[in-house]
Amino acid sequence: MLLSANMIKIHDTFGIQKTFDVFAEAGFQGIDFNNDVAEYCTTEHDKQFYVDLGNYARQQGVNICQAHAPFPSSYVEGDKSEKRFQEIVQGMRNAAYLGAPMIVVHCCCHLDGLVEGNLQKMYEYNLNFYRRLIPYAEEYGIKIAIENIGKLSRPTVTSTPEGLNRLYDELNNPVFTVCFDVGHCLLQGVDPAEAIRTIGHRLVDGCTHVHDNDGVADSHTLPYYGKVEWESVMQALADIGYKGDLNYEASAFLKRLPAELYRDGLRYQAQVGHYLISRFEHYKQNG
Repeated sequence: MLLSANMIKIHDTFGIQKTFDVFAEAGFQGIDFNNDVAEYCTTEHDKQFYVDLGNYARQQGVNICQAHAPFPSSYVEGDKSEKRFQEIVQGMRNAAYLGAPMIVVHCCCHLDGLVEGNLQKMYEYNLNFYRRLIPYAEEYGIKIAIENIGKLSRPTVTSTPEGLNRLYDELNNPVFTVCFDVGHCLLQGVDPAEAIRTIGHRLVDGCTHVHDNDGVADSHTLPYYGKVEWESVMQALADIGYKGDLNYEASAFLKRLPAELYRDGLRYQAQVGHYLISRFEHYKQNG
């Protein structure tokens, strides 16, 4: 299991190539590439830019483990949704050029899930949305990871493990996998370890968004700074035979630090991450 992280906070401070240097120096082996950064949600860069960028990252010992598609995935306005769809396709292409094996594409959630009938409408909308992406995933040779997103006050079609499983199973295509977001699960009032076991085999070849919160605010902070029970999470991942990376989406942990301390903050994050990986390896070997 490699340790990787969302790049957005570091990227905004250091720029893209220096970001890879800084993460490698801190002890990370991977990067979650943010195609939702405005610079990469454009046609500004050509194929060679991304190929060279991926090669540079690997030269520093950093894999592009996964990528983020632009978010949100849809809007109430149809023309805005279609424009965003094309930006997501572009993000898939960019990620493939970088060498990423998968890209996280969030479910569409532009209708209020608390209004009666809207979740079913959005379920049908999402089936069509993801099916439209299949030919592009096949062309670019990249998997699409469907993430659990939502909370009690804002349910979506993937906010519960059962909802995510329903969508994944009906799509029934090998281009799809799952991104399990630990913090989002806690916001839904679901125990993350139980959710991992419920999702089961669908997650084995997928990816993670690892961060913590207090069960109320989506604070995206470091593990052990919220209410997630991390020992049980690592045991559950080992129990299902998870083969992916431990990927942080905890960049908000750095937001209170001055930029001069970002490197030290990253080194500390890496220490915590490698400890979590050691617990995963313990349960993988000992059950």
